[in-house]
Amino acid sequence: MGIKSPLTGVDNCIKEVAIDAAEIISIYENQFKIDVAKYFEDINELAIYVCPQTKYRFYYPNSVSGDEFYYKQMGKLDWYYNPSRWEHGKALELISKNSKVLEVGSGPGFFLRKLKDNSINYTGLELNREAIKIASDKGIEVINEMVQAHAKNTHEKYDVVCSFQVLEHISEPLEFLISSVDCLKKGGSLIIAVPNNDSYMKDNVLNSKVLNMPPHHMGLWTLDSLKSLQKYLPIKFSEVYYEPMVGGNVDIFLYNKLYKSFGGSLIPRIIWKLRIHYLLRFIIRIFKNKLRGNSMIVRFEKI
Repeated sequence: MGIKSPLTGVDNCIKEVAIDAAEIISIYENQFKIDVAKYFEDINELAIYVCPQTKYRFYYPNSVSGDEFYYKQMGKLDWYYNPSRWEHGKALELISKNSKVLEVGSGPGFFLRKLKDNSINYTGLELNREAIKIASDKGIEVINEMVQAHAKNTHEKYDVVCSFQVLEHISEPLEFLISSVDCLKKGGSLIIAVPNNDSYMKDNVLNSKVLNMPPHHMGLWTLDSLKSLQKYLPIKFSEVYYEPMVGGNVDIFLYNKLYKSFGGSLIPRIIWKLRIHYLLRFIIRIFKNKLRGNSMIVRFEKI
């Protein structure tokens, strides 16, 4: 018997690549000073599987997803909760003033603050109690509740249901999505922001690659796999937006391109040591509007 798809339930998923758990543990310890060994107890190897029907790629076993303690540790990293996310600004452009908005996975309330400042009716859900407290201290109310529980009393209540960098963390995404859509009025918008795994992030060789693996990320979404949701949910695809190439993404993109072009890390390291990458970084930024960053927003309409 094969591995079941989290989207279709069919046990026909194909193993794509194996990953050494020890490497993930080591990078977390050395790079972030976080011990993730307990999530890999009795697990020496992870694997990426792909669902043939949906093209959705996911990690297995799915028991290695991060818990509240893990996200508490990650939240202490000063870059983890970014108050100026591209996707927040883009999503705000897609939401009318008279909308009722549900954000699932609100974190410390950065997007809810934008909604509040624009006098837009909002509800936020979050499981990380420390993030909820941060939001509360800033006057942003966030409910400690899963969307599955919230949906039981809010059937077709909202004009917009959105989540930003949440779906990729969930090992059982279909249940999450069914509940999100259930909260949405017919004709309403489901707005999802996720890492774009058709971008340079797919083959990242830097230590930051572990942030796209368990216990952080459980799924690897692409536009095709997101569009496949139309087969299983009462939604239709409306539009997609890609984050521009900005900030530290430029260096990650550049290093990975050089690594791939020269077949290893020696040339990229020399380029970095001689600071030639400053010139290359400048050239890349000239064409940044034609290059895609590491995130995308997809909007669906409920039918």
